[in-house]
Amino acid sequence: MTDSTLAMSRQVVFSAADTLTHETALVPAPSDDQLVVKVMRVGICATDLHLLAGHIGDPFPLVPGHEFVGEIAAIGAAASATRGVGVGDRVAVEMLLPCRSCARCREGRYNLCEQDDMATGLTRGRQYGVNIPRTVAPGLWGGYSQYLHVPAEAVVHRLPQDMPWERAALVEPLAVAHRAIARGRVTPGDVVVVIGPGPVGLLVAAAARSAGAGRVVVVGTRDERLALATRIGADATVNVRAVSDTASAVKDACAGMAPDVVIEAAGLTGAQQDAVRMVRRGGRVVLAGACGAAAPVTFLADEELLTREVDVLPSFLSAGGFEPAIALLSRDDLPFEEIVTHTFGLDEVADAFALIESRADGVVKAVLDPWRTTEEDTHD
Repeated sequence: MTDSTLAMSRQVVFSAADTLTHETALVPAPSDDQLVVKVMRVGICATDLHLLAGHIGDPFPLVPGHEFVGEIAAIGAAASATRGVGVGDRVAVEMLLPCRSCARCREGRYNLCEQDDMATGLTRGRQYGVNIPRTVAPGLWGGYSQYLHVPAEAVVHRLPQDMPWERAALVEPLAVAHRAIARGRVTPGDVVVVIGPGPVGLLVAAAARSAGAGRVVVVGTRDERLALATRIGADATVNVRAVSDTASAVKDACAGMAPDVVIEAAGLTGAQQDAVRMVRRGGRVVLAGACGAAAPVTFLADEELLTREVDVLPSFLSAGGFEPAIALLSRDDLPFEEIVTHTFGLDEVADAFALIESRADGVVKAVLDPWRTTEEDTHD
């Protein structure tokens, strides 16, 4: 390698809809205000599968992966001084690359960044692993890669050096969960219902418990996920396949009360409708699950919304959620390690996707280790 490059990075690339390839890219040395992260784990999110299927725009060719954590491989002097981190430090980098100057960024809602980006042609905010094509230099914009480029505007968080990588890989989805809790204004004593015990839903239950919720109930369809929910923060669960009246069963699980807050994390329009119908009068509903593609949803304007003064609050991405997520993962009182059930290498991405789609082998959350090879089981 020349002085201007560090290494070669293996990557998974979505070269077109339903087309997955494996490529390599040069890793340039960072400039004064930049850094390079060696990716140690990246979570596989349902969004990644939607991207590959072409349900989310046309970002191709794309290096996917927005739930990444790693260690600093190289850093410019100015970046080291201003960020207070150095080579070898463990970090999480937020998927959002805010402009920091538009009205939404200035008010702290940088997940809604309004700045157009001339380099990429993006008009709705830049997101690692989602909408920055690989053709934008240096092509290291997704976590399904051994290295990641981190520009000056990126938001970087230091992780505890002793946090296991599988636990650290939950930082981004737990940040999404914390934003949903904040959007729902969950306060101590609130009765909170979570619909959808996927990875984010399970983490919402943990975040609600951490926020002081008086009772947390998780609603879903799979007993093993619901059992895990009780270990991660839920007081009770409801399997909708085992009851004839979901609303009554949820009310019973809430000790006879309609919930103060219902957080939908299933990514289904039917679940969104159920959330509005089961919340108490004057309650808050948070819509945190992405449904994919065009998914219209209908509510009864007067009967379900107006006369009940229900607040319906979409929660988009993870802005403001990383700090509480890292703090919660740093504690040892909840078994977060049970959420990450499978680890794959970059060469095994197709197998990982097939497992997730089949819901086989007890999969809850699968992550990638970019340094794992087919000849070894782990890499630390």
